[in-house]
Formats: sequence, C-alpha cells, structure tokens
Amino acid sequence: MTDIDEVYGERDALVAALSKLFPAHLNYDREGEEGFKYIVCIHIPAGQVSWHIRDTELPCFEHLVLGKSHYDGHSTPVKYARLALLQPK
Repeated sequence: MTDIDEVYGERDALVAALSKLFPAHLNYDREGEEGFKYIVCIHIPAGQVSWHIRDTELPCFEHLVLGKSHYDGHSTPVKYARLALLQPK
C-alpha cells in the first residue's frame, strides 16, 4: 500500500462515518477522474458537503443509496468551513 492509498483510505473512513451520522447519499460522476467516479454527498446542519471517493472504497458506503441531487456549488474551502461549524450535541 502506498502512502496516498493510506491517506485516501483514512479520509474515506472519516467520510463514511460522517455519512452514517447525517443524511447522505451517493452520486455517480460520469465526468469524474478515472477511479474516482462516485461522490458522497452529506447534508450537515451548515449545508451540503461532498467528496469524490475512490471507486475501490465503494463497499464502505454500501449503506447509502445511489441517487441524484443538485450540487449547491460549494467550493473546497466552503466545505471545510461548514464542517468547522459542527458542534457537539
């Protein structure tokens, strides 16, 4: 396993955990980078956040339904700003 495989694996494990705590679904991106065709879309209180995941990580997200949603246009900095607004219950 390469370092980048470990990094993606760890990130996708965190995304999978978030997708179990908040409403979430999968989208398929036909124009996505090869090997990263699926998008996990999670709806947190501050708004939508999403990540392309490795196709090989798809089994970690079998609890999600493949659906269609609109992309709200968030950028990567906006995504992480929204995540920073999460508060403990």
